[in-house]
Amino acid sequence: MANRLSLLIFRLAVLVALCVSTALLIDYFRPLPAFCDVGSGCDQIRASGRGKLFGRIPIPIIGVVAFALTMTLSLVPGKRAARVTRVLGVLGGAAGLVFLWIQAIELKVFCKLCVAVDSAAIVAALAMLASLFVSRNLAKTSPAEASSVPAGRLWPVATLAAMLIPAGWSFLQPSPPVPREVASLWVPDKINVIEFVDFQCEFCRQLQPTIVDLLEEHGSRINFVRLNMPLASHPQARSAARAYCCADEQKKGSVMAEALLKSDDLTPQGCEKLAAELGLSIAEYRECVKSAATDARIDDEIARVKRAGLAGLPTVWVEDEVIVGRDPAHLRDAFTRAANEKPRTRLPTSLMWAAFTIALGIVGALALRGRREPDAM
Repeated sequence: MANRLSLLIFRLAVLVALCVSTALLIDYFRPLPAFCDVGSGCDQIRASGRGKLFGRIPIPIIGVVAFALTMTLSLVPGKRAARVTRVLGVLGGAAGLVFLWIQAIELKVFCKLCVAVDSAAIVAALAMLASLFVSRNLAKTSPAEASSVPAGRLWPVATLAAMLIPAGWSFLQPSPPVPREVASLWVPDKINVIEFVDFQCEFCRQLQPTIVDLLEEHGSRINFVRLNMPLASHPQARSAARAYCCADEQKKGSVMAEALLKSDDLTPQGCEKLAAELGLSIAEYRECVKSAATDARIDDEIARVKRAGLAGLPTVWVEDEVIVGRDPAHLRDAFTRAANEKPRTRLPTSLMWAAFTIALGIVGALALRGRREPDAM
């Protein structure tokens, strides 16, 4: 009985890992995540590049395949399938420990879904190891044979459901027709405005008073993000971008941006003068301007803008509408539409996880009930 209970815990943990891995995988291919909040630990780990193997293959793909294979093999009679199931279970737990270590020590940020997968994998591994200690006959018995649950009915259906539940849920969550590079900066329940800016661009300067007025008019309803796009044709644009980033480090990015877009001197000396006038710590400012991290941020934003598609400057995304050019009326109309439209309804993800938890409880109850029934295998 103890051995069968260990195998039951093993399978339930694998179902959890499979379901959450599927949710993670879906978020990798959506402009706006269905399961993680924008800017959350999940989002940060994806942006770090550590969420992909060799920089190309999303790790959740490996998780979905591995956990589905582990569950399938656990249902196959025979010593060979049993041995492979045990090896996969233990390897999965070891991988879970490694990924938790990377999040805690190297990245110093936790993805809640990743933690759920890793924890479930560790529980599955412990349950499999426990079964080795509680039964001397385990070597002669495969996981499929050790359970009196009719595997042909319950576990295959539960495995399929573990993948279909998050897939079905993702269709209920709005996914905007905008580039992921833009949508990833969105904040739920806000009017999201993303600007691509070159501080030396004359058209950007002409549009700026309208942007400032609209931001003040809508106040806290707006989530406003600037992405630097200094053009090579503007020799002072890069130094202005550095000045903005360094002011942003001191929580004065907005006032520096306004000052830069009005200034006739965007040389490094002119930008430092603006920093002093705005009350920034000049010592910190100078250190920041010389830092490789500042140029790395600018390069990252340039790459993001290029991936999102750049038709010209200024470019402003207002929700899922893009405005290219300096037409103030067009921009005002876009703000009005965004403010008056009914907000996209994003159902709380906790509802889906609650439904999955209930389904998991039902599977566990049916499996326990099945132990008292004759083995159908």
